[in-house]
Amino acid sequence: MKIKIPSIKKLSKKDIGYLIQFILSWSFINLVFNMFGLWISKLLNESAYTYFENIMYEFVNPLLIQSAIFGICLLGAFLFMKNKKLSNYAFVLFQFVVLHAIFISHLKIHHGLHFVTTFKDFGLQYMSYSGQYLVDILYLYFPISGNFDKGLFMPDNLGTFYIHWILLNILYYFAITWITVQFVKVFMPDSSEIKA
Repeated sequence: MKIKIPSIKKLSKKDIGYLIQFILSWSFINLVFNMFGLWISKLLNESAYTYFENIMYEFVNPLLIQSAIFGICLLGAFLFMKNKKLSNYAFVLFQFVVLHAIFISHLKIHHGLHFVTTFKDFGLQYMSYSGQYLVDILYLYFPISGNFDKGLFMPDNLGTFYIHWILLNILYYFAITWITVQFVKVFMPDSSEIKA
């Protein structure tokens, strides 16, 4: 029995141009939505708004990491998938798998089901870097409480944590990818004509 390995698609100049435009457009839209989220948070409750201690660490680095992973996922999917339209959403699928793997691997049963880790844990850091300031507006109305003493990270409400840190971030990534697809169709029609 032969195992069929997917063939790598050869990239034309038009393909490369499309990938660059799509990644830059996605990154710009992500930046705008995050800045909008910060502005809304400050507008809704200036007294609870937390200013950055380190703008590079708290704002720039997460966006750069998100854009880099998005670019790698898009390029990989574009090389191996025949359907270009679906390859645009490879990052959403990647985030779905990775965030759920982190979530499930840190579930503990002790007087109920809890997500338990430490602030230094790589999985929690990845989840933190995947977060969005637009989604974080919910903290104003549904703050996450729990046991955070001595570096422990154990939210009290597993459902709220899941919705805030995983589900809404996946929906956010799906939404901005869809917006990017529409943006590229309208403002860069030549590159969006690449055949699936």
